[in-house]
Amino acid sequence: MVVTEELRALYGAAVKSWRIFLSYRLWMISDIMLGFFFVGQALLIGIGLTGQRNSPALQRITGYSDYLTFAVLGFMVLGFGLTFLSGFVWSVVDELYAGTLEYSFASPMRRITFFLGNVLVRILLSFLYMAVYAPLFILIFGVHINPLGFLRGLPVLLIGTVGMIGLGMTAAGIVLYLKDPGPFINILEMLVFALSGAMYPVSILPKPLQLLANAMPYAPTSEAVRKVVAFGYSNALGELGYLILISLVYSISGYLAYRWSERQARILGLKSY
Repeated sequence: MVVTEELRALYGAAVKSWRIFLSYRLWMISDIMLGFFFVGQALLIGIGLTGQRNSPALQRITGYSDYLTFAVLGFMVLGFGLTFLSGFVWSVVDELYAGTLEYSFASPMRRITFFLGNVLVRILLSFLYMAVYAPLFILIFGVHINPLGFLRGLPVLLIGTVGMIGLGMTAAGIVLYLKDPGPFINILEMLVFALSGAMYPVSILPKPLQLLANAMPYAPTSEAVRKVVAFGYSNALGELGYLILISLVYSISGYLAYRWSERQARILGLKSY
């Protein structure tokens, strides 16, 4: 009975999120165009810096000679990961602005059900975007991605997703205490973008930034996905082991951090808007 009720609540939250998404019809177009702008920018940067798409230096560091293929795989991970960060955080922010979060707190629905219901549509859209991007990137930009290798990378992406969900819940807990969470979200998203390893290997960063990048789930996910896509699971055991570890840590700590923040918000009250 409890499981059935939670599934109904999950469905209701997902339907609500889908209706909101449909009310802003340009969102899907802007999301898809973002991918093409990212890849086009990566192509121009790669050619501008090296004079060609293939870089011997990049191959020595990452195993990828084609910078564009390297960047496309990073974009797939980054776009999927930001789905959870933005989805979890904005699901709280939107209800705070609307003044309905107190009612959500009072409902018997579990908080994880509330969050997953809000991001479920985003997850499905992310897979849809990947299905659109992959053939078009290959056709238009000549990206060299082995379809079997790409499919091998999807389970790795899902492992990293566990850690990204944990980080999203932590950020959502912080948002409860902020008068205006907009600047915090913007800074956090820029930090994630800079340290995700999407457009460059994190090994070229200064050591403190390398440690910070590897302490977040995005860069380890990008590195593991790239390694598996190019060389298979057997050659990426170290990356996979670390990714599993950091995903478990973030999932547990994120859940505990948000539950603590929510309890404090119930006691102290929410910030007014």
